[in-house]
Amino acid sequence: MSGRGLFYVRSTRLVAGARAVLVGFLAVGVMFGPDAPSLEGDLVRPLIGGYLAYSLIVLAVSRSRRFAYRVLRQPLIPTVIDLGVFTALFYMTTGAESPFFSPLVFLIVSATIQWGSRGALLMSLTILAVFLPAGWSAALGANHDDAAALSWIVRLGYIVMVTVLLTGFGHHFERLVEELSRMANPVDTGFDEAGPPTREALDHALDLFRTRRGMVLWTEGDEPYLNVIEADAGQYAKRVLPPGGDDWLVAPRLEGSVFLYDRASDMAITRPDGRSRIVRGPPVAPSLLETLSFERMLVLPIRADPIDGVILVLDQEEPATEDLAFGTMVSAQISVGLQRWHAQMTHRATAANAERVRLSRDLHDGVLQFLAGAALQLEGLLRAGNLPVAAKVRLLGLRQALTEEQRELRTFITAMRPARSGEPPKPIDLREELEELADHLSRYWNICVLAELASDSPMVSTQVAYDIGRIVREAVANAVRHGLARNVTIKTKTAHGRLDLEIIDDGQGFGFQGEMMDEDLRKAAVGPRSLQERARAMGGRVRLASTPRGARVGIDLPLEKMAA
Repeated sequence: MSGRGLFYVRSTRLVAGARAVLVGFLAVGVMFGPDAPSLEGDLVRPLIGGYLAYSLIVLAVSRSRRFAYRVLRQPLIPTVIDLGVFTALFYMTTGAESPFFSPLVFLIVSATIQWGSRGALLMSLTILAVFLPAGWSAALGANHDDAAALSWIVRLGYIVMVTVLLTGFGHHFERLVEELSRMANPVDTGFDEAGPPTREALDHALDLFRTRRGMVLWTEGDEPYLNVIEADAGQYAKRVLPPGGDDWLVAPRLEGSVFLYDRASDMAITRPDGRSRIVRGPPVAPSLLETLSFERMLVLPIRADPIDGVILVLDQEEPATEDLAFGTMVSAQISVGLQRWHAQMTHRATAANAERVRLSRDLHDGVLQFLAGAALQLEGLLRAGNLPVAAKVRLLGLRQALTEEQRELRTFITAMRPARSGEPPKPIDLREELEELADHLSRYWNICVLAELASDSPMVSTQVAYDIGRIVREAVANAVRHGLARNVTIKTKTAHGRLDLEIIDDGQGFGFQGEMMDEDLRKAAVGPRSLQERARAMGGRVRLASTPRGARVGIDLPLEKMAA
């Protein structure tokens, strides 16, 4: 046995107190009780008296912190002394029927307290090695004694029973300690803005309860849809369920409680006030229960504004009522982790808004004012009467371009600034926006840019209009500068809740031939990177097609993220 125990010094102090009590009662019985043939040995009373003195001294000095951390941290030494003394007393008396049998059981209990299941098992084997020879002659030897044999067999069964119970208890306690230790691992909330880390929360719960099957179901804020993630042996499936006929996910009498449910008995057990309570009937919505295949289910509620839901731990091995208390802690830990994620996202959004306001102010006071000054300078040059006609035409075109860039920059600044309280955002007609942009790009690059737009082009927010405009600008600029294109066509169509935007040119194409989808572009790291980053930030997918006679840039965007 090693010195690595369940309680270390504290456990040895506890054993010292129990030892003193046990030996004290043994001494009282020997000194003041009636004489018995088993106590006729000359050394029994002196040995007990001396051992009582030893026990009291150890108990007294165990209160000293210096003694405890220098001596009691090595509990193997007093355990060996206990074993030697109790073995001597056992064999100095009547063996199988000795009145000093109970100290042997004390050794198993104290080993369990100090070393857990391993200590219980090893000490039990040692006690059996001490006890078995004592009954050999009485049960099987020449001096057969039925009474002694019966006493020996009963006591042997008692030792085995105590061994099974204490080894199981030690193992159970060690498992609880291990589970509590694993709870120290926080839920990985990360900084994923795509959604709450509910899958990580599910993995955390399944790991703590040692199973590979489970589900997490949740709603967010006022959203009526139910989000579901299922886990089965490392495989995940995610789906969104529309509002159904059930008015509740968890039965009202169990809502907010951690509970264990057994399907065969249709019975749930919970401890809302520290006392176990049995609840019969379906614990979750019948429509959900019909789709699940399980024998046992542990339900953990999640309350993390604006997230409200449950985690279902399915077919956990050897569930116990202790799992209700442990599940309450896990539920609170996961809820706190999700709440922290929401706070992080809120903080990041606030910080981003503050940075956007600062940047918009800098652009307004810096770049926009510079463009205004440049426009005034051009206006002064145009008023001069001695300029050639060709120069005036060029200056007029340059002034028009500056004016349009000023308008574009003001739109960007407006989109960056938060809307005033009570002021609804103004929607923008994407069709009109792209038609104006096509006309502007035609004059800016001195090429033909056509807009063939769907009649049902959506109304979008200012920010979305700006982002789509930047995508089109970059695609046209790349077509002219790198592909030497002279004709560009902008096309849109809507279908299945998505907007498909295409920019087609007659240039020289990209550095590859054929078509590449979004995943291929990510892996190969080809194509205009900033265009791809902006499209993906909007939830879109990019595709590129390239031939020696031109290129095609396609952007597939979700309409729900474009609403004004």
